[in-house]
Amino acid sequence: MKSRIFSLRAWVGLVLLFTVFPGALVFSGEDPSSLTPVGVGSESPLDLEQGSQLRDYSPIPIEPEEFDNREVKAYYDWRNDLFFREFDMKGVGHVDYMTARRTYKVWLDEFGTPVVITVGSPLFYWVDRNGNGKFETSKGEMWSDPNEDGITGEERIYDTSHLENQPSRIPMWEAPTPNQ
Repeated sequence: MKSRIFSLRAWVGLVLLFTVFPGALVFSGEDPSSLTPVGVGSESPLDLEQGSQLRDYSPIPIEPEEFDNREVKAYYDWRNDLFFREFDMKGVGHVDYMTARRTYKVWLDEFGTPVVITVGSPLFYWVDRNGNGKFETSKGEMWSDPNEDGITGEERIYDTSHLENQPSRIPMWEAPTPNQ
């Protein structure tokens, strides 16, 4: 709960900083014109003020609360020891936002259902910015938050596209052919 309170305080601080010094926030060296406004029309307390001109230009939306109707799927991945939540934020019929949290403890209840205790804020965020239904790390659609303190503007783009290419210096293995 503390991380959510800190996250809201930090978000308010960033919004106030941006309104006092326009153009002061640039995320991970990206072009600010490519960032889409988030939080406009959402249910955050700042947006409920009528006539409010405050906007958050972070490309990462605020994660919906538990049991929000935009949540499509939530699952525990035992291989990575992460708890994932997938969302359809725009209501277009496919997942366009996902988060992953580290876990503290996992056990099975009497019905065989995993019970997961997680860290308060996500470690990873994915946003389908181009709307093609895929999360492409090479296009800046994945972020890491090493502090796990919520969306504070310290998130970094996490690009794993270099891992998707085959190594160039290692020869490709070929199956041996039987002698006849």
